[in-house]
Amino acid sequence: MRRILILLSLFFMSQIAGAQEQKTLLAQADILYDKFEYARAASMYKRIAEKKKDKTPTAVLARLADCYSATDDYKDAVEWYGKLLTHSDAPAESRFYYADALKSLGRYEEAKAAYQQYAQANPNAPGVQVRIAGCDSAVNWMQHPLDISIHNEARLNSSHSDWGATRFPGGVVFMSDTLLKDRLKPGSRFNRNDYGRTRRAFYNLYSADTSNNGAVYLDDFSPALNHSRYHVGPIAFDKSFNTGYVTLTDPDKKIPVVKMKKPCKITYGYRRLELYTTTKDANHQWTAPQPFPYNKPGEYSLGHAALSPDDNILYFASDMPGGQGGTDIWYCERQADGKWSAPVNCGPSINTADDEEFPTIGPEGTLYFSSTGWPGMGGFDMFRSTGSKSQWSAPQNLRYPYNSPGDDFYFTTYTDGGGYFASNRPGGFGGDDIYSVHEMPLLYRPETPGLTIPFVGKVCTPLRGQCVYLYNKQRDMGWCFSGDTDRNIQLTLEKETDYVIRIHENGRRVDSLTFTTRGMKDGETVFKDICIEKQLHTGDKFILQNLNYDYNKWNIRPDAALILDSLANTLRAHPSMRVRLVAYTDSRGSAAYNLQLSRKRAAAAVQYLISQGIDKRRISSAGGGDMHLLNHCKKGVKCTDAEHEVNRRTEVEILHE
Repeated sequence: MRRILILLSLFFMSQIAGAQEQKTLLAQADILYDKFEYARAASMYKRIAEKKKDKTPTAVLARLADCYSATDDYKDAVEWYGKLLTHSDAPAESRFYYADALKSLGRYEEAKAAYQQYAQANPNAPGVQVRIAGCDSAVNWMQHPLDISIHNEARLNSSHSDWGATRFPGGVVFMSDTLLKDRLKPGSRFNRNDYGRTRRAFYNLYSADTSNNGAVYLDDFSPALNHSRYHVGPIAFDKSFNTGYVTLTDPDKKIPVVKMKKPCKITYGYRRLELYTTTKDANHQWTAPQPFPYNKPGEYSLGHAALSPDDNILYFASDMPGGQGGTDIWYCERQADGKWSAPVNCGPSINTADDEEFPTIGPEGTLYFSSTGWPGMGGFDMFRSTGSKSQWSAPQNLRYPYNSPGDDFYFTTYTDGGGYFASNRPGGFGGDDIYSVHEMPLLYRPETPGLTIPFVGKVCTPLRGQCVYLYNKQRDMGWCFSGDTDRNIQLTLEKETDYVIRIHENGRRVDSLTFTTRGMKDGETVFKDICIEKQLHTGDKFILQNLNYDYNKWNIRPDAALILDSLANTLRAHPSMRVRLVAYTDSRGSAAYNLQLSRKRAAAAVQYLISQGIDKRRISSAGGGDMHLLNHCKKGVKCTDAEHEVNRRTEVEILHE
């Protein structure tokens, strides 16, 4: 009987293998790509590219380069983006990703040139000026490194990825995707399959006794936590070390069910992060983790917890709706009954349209986090900010050598001046390595002589979140700051230096102000109003610049959402204001069709504003079709697409102030 079962198993396996072989290599690669299994997909796309050589389809090159980018393989990403960009039909954003990969290799001049080329072809693209400013700053920081030594913790690091180190009585707790099966205690579970994105094991939490200067003993931190079959970690503790807040990867399999029908259709899903709490029982063992009340893995990720020194504010990272964009840092407050309040966004002082993640809180209450949205040296750079809740000072880059061209993140600090952080910089043992810092110095020694110049100006609401670029003409470098309403930017600037403040709106420079510190003395202050006032009155009309739609479609694209976010901010700043959105098309197509399309576009914009919390009674929509053209491009007149685009617009009419 057993022999028959084995034969039957082999038969069915051969049938499955035969079915898979019937799929082309490209079809298999595309399936893996759609399932976010980038490491596996890359090997297949590369086989196709090596076989077809110069005849490799553009789509294959694009996906191959994207796979390497998604797995932080910057060298191969640069190689394949470079080949992709020789194709005239390469996706426009590929040059941006190419520049990102160059930057992550420390090739700043090449990266800057690629960013500038991308900006010329895409003048309204967000984030480019920040990336360029980061290239300029990185060169300067590497020429003037901070006087600090960092140490690779070889006792903790493996050939793969290790990070999330935080002190714990008796040693340190960290996470690793090098599966140490012999260290896992009875009761711990692990996924025998590799994580498809990286082809490595799933993360588990380990503890290490670091009291001995020699080899350390690594141990399973907790079977109750490592019971999860997917990623486990990082973990943050309260000040008593009796409660832990651990990030888990959707342990309950809340992903779409795979359905197969005729014709064959497969729906893929992906697992999101969730936050769980665990406490010590009477035997000092960690209990089964309990879900944080604001987890919604069907809609967004939530994890990377950090506690304020008094344990009453819980900070975390999430891409939940209502943020500044990408992944933001949020917080909850502990209530009188011990429960956590609803999440509140930490605000635009630290959050950007890109990603902010890995928050930690120092013993004095300083917030440390990593970001791709502030000027930095590579991918994720580490920053510090003082304040609490939604009131924070302007983030300060930790600079070189804390930061590097690679990804630098999860910076933990302690009262004795020591700390840990993680980085995938060159020279490590594997992907991400844990580094230690001892006796942290004063991170920001102001250059001497210097002047503190407060920029006091009310930034207009329509410019909220846009780039305010401060440029040092002598050093040929600058810094980009988010233009937040009523923001007071304080910086240490150099004497005898000329500066320019450039104000950008939707990626385009709209104004500039010049000033100089020449002849100034210590103690003097310069006040500059960096506001462009836009007074709004009943009956006024204005065009939402760069609110673009795909051809023949009316869905709200991500770039259009940013424009509508600006309008939503205006409406929040004027709570009694009522507006009407009127969309127009160009003259191509029939008048009836254009009218219908314009109505759908205006309605879609209104629905987006409602989804952002704007009362539907305050906004209405209408379609103007191809009426009221702004130029000569009437029906039958030959015009360029750029000329037609002038007429594809959405106007806002103020119905009531």
